[in-house]
Amino acid sequence: MAGFREARGDLKLESVTKSFGDFTAVDDIDLLVPRGSFFALLGPSGCGKTTSLRMIAGLEQPTSGRVMIGDTELTGSRPYERPVNTVFQSYALFPHLTIRDNVAFGPKRRKDKDAMTRADEALELVQMTQFARRKPSQLSGGQQQRVALARALVNHPEVLLLDEPLGALDLKLRREMQVELKRIQTEVGLTFIHVTHDQEEAMTMADTVAVMNKGRIEQLGPPAQLYDLPLTRFVANFLGQANTGVGTIEGTDGDHLVTDVLGTKVKISRSRSQVHEGEVLFGVRPEKVTVSRKQPDGVGNDVKGVVRDVSFLGVATTYLVDMPSGATWSCYEQNLDVEPVDLRPGDEVWLTWNPGHAFGVPVGEA
Repeated sequence: MAGFREARGDLKLESVTKSFGDFTAVDDIDLLVPRGSFFALLGPSGCGKTTSLRMIAGLEQPTSGRVMIGDTELTGSRPYERPVNTVFQSYALFPHLTIRDNVAFGPKRRKDKDAMTRADEALELVQMTQFARRKPSQLSGGQQQRVALARALVNHPEVLLLDEPLGALDLKLRREMQVELKRIQTEVGLTFIHVTHDQEEAMTMADTVAVMNKGRIEQLGPPAQLYDLPLTRFVANFLGQANTGVGTIEGTDGDHLVTDVLGTKVKISRSRSQVHEGEVLFGVRPEKVTVSRKQPDGVGNDVKGVVRDVSFLGVATTYLVDMPSGATWSCYEQNLDVEPVDLRPGDEVWLTWNPGHAFGVPVGEA
């Protein structure tokens, strides 16, 4: 048992599948999480991310495949045998114990003579020292979340699993805790694996994000890379907004693919398209599109539309524009200290974008 707990190194899932009867929750995934990284499993409900987490924790066993930390195989071992701790959305604190005793509970159970010292260090790390003598019922949700985190960190796990840990918090507190979690992870240098359906949460905190869909990993990489250059239709639409249209590649113009999207000619950089012939899903992010009253000279990649809606958001203004194809595009323009474009619903506008900001992915499933 001690052998499992002493496992050190990168976390690896090798050809892991998990089936429940006829339903395959996780479908033959391979995953490498470098030691000391902040990793996010991101996807909608039912995509397999929580099942993957439970297999790492030992709460579920794979139907096939292996779970490894370094050279130690954990498959088949029980949760308490693994150097892994989990922080759940429900804090599960002992109501009758003080905060300090809650945090010291694990080390005391293992007969660690330094249990209280370890608890004090963990509370200091999560900035909860001044609440050590209180009971859980005397704390706010955000404070209870910090205590749950301290209780996991006090065990010095090799891997810390976070299962939708901020889901019960309000938006402002959630954003504060995102920054805090990243600070704590950097400070302790442990491997954090964070499961969430919240794109902003994953992109704010993680070094690497794996986007899951239907039990498989659709794309894996740094958040900025996934957002800027999605490889599939699902990733393009799940990570932020994208203006998309199905088109046909008609030829090339230098380094660009010339594509007909429902009667509108657009260009995509060849290096930014996963498809080089036939049908393609063209896309460009709303903040990459410029709105103007007149057709700009010599830009290309421009199309005339009609404003449907204007939303002032403070830092930016969002325009919904009906396109000739019948699609409605979203355009997001920062409110800088310049003359704003005074537009109202019904106005005709030109939308332009740099071909180097567009992307092309397989049409796939809608």
